[in-house]
Amino acid sequence: MVLTGDISTHVRGPRRRNLVIAALVAVAVLGTAAWALASKFNNRPVWVENVAYDAGYFHATQLRKTDRDGSVMAGAVAGGCEKWSLTAGKKADDAREHWVRGCLDAAHNRASNPNEA
Repeated sequence: MVLTGDISTHVRGPRRRNLVIAALVAVAVLGTAAWALASKFNNRPVWVENVAYDAGYFHATQLRKTDRDGSVMAGAVAGGCEKWSLTAGKKADDAREHWVRGCLDAAHNRASNPNEA
């Protein structure tokens, strides 16, 4: 009996060139996805609520340090924080209610806790 042809059980895989092309395509797709995600959150931090809270807390803490008779902090509690948040900039614009809550916590001399609901 004469055997003709290849009797090997080895199955040939894809060529290296095809693997390199597939890897380059995968890198391009992942790079595009990363770019799209970065551009979506470019101007807004992922935890914008915590950033806004900290900014409001810092603002009122600085005012508390200069408030000799307590009138500024009384004004903050009576609506000053809401009014100040309108001119506080980007950090307050993204999550105004958290900025106001941080401001009020500092005005009441409470400990900073941005994660408290």
